[in-house]
Amino acid sequence: MHLLCYDTALNGEYTLIRLLQRYPRYRSLFYQTDDERIWDAAPYLFEMDKEVYSLREKNALVRLNHCIFFETQESTEAVVAFLQSLFYKEQEARPVYVRIWDARVLLSGFGGWSRKEQLAFFDCFDCFYTEHEDRGYLNRWLPGRNNELRSERIPASAISYGTAETGQLPAAAAPGNIPEDTTRPETGAQQEEAPKRRRFFIE
Repeated sequence: MHLLCYDTALNGEYTLIRLLQRYPRYRSLFYQTDDERIWDAAPYLFEMDKEVYSLREKNALVRLNHCIFFETQESTEAVVAFLQSLFYKEQEARPVYVRIWDARVLLSGFGGWSRKEQLAFFDCFDCFYTEHEDRGYLNRWLPGRNNELRSERIPASAISYGTAETGQLPAAAAPGNIPEDTTRPETGAQQEEAPKRRRFFIE
């Protein structure tokens, strides 16, 4: 299975809505955290049954900067739980998120992880992909020597997405869904206390 990891804080709500329309099976990486209700700055995992870049080719407003594509045999919920174990950190007695859902952060920080964390990462993922500087290509990342990653350039068309497995994430009922109407906040009796927000930092 292939999962698109999308950073809403970086790429915006407009593209998020397009992705929700294209990939109805998804989960916020803030699922079951204090920030679960933050939909407009959350990172998301989308179960991919088709490629994504045609959205950008057809619509110049679509942004897919520094996205990651994970290839895994695990369920989406298992991947969410695993990634949360990596990015949720304590700093100065205050919890923060390490933004490993941004490809730049993941690539720059991987070498500094413990060997245990690196091995666990590639136990969860067969490999992962980032966009190559040449349009139409991806970098495929695999474990290398000396705590480093190695990459190989492949055509984006070489990935066979198949069909996302059924029964993992009910699209409409998945916790962490954005509000039905994302164009305006709730008002009056419907308005609830704003959720806590985390500080983000890049290693």
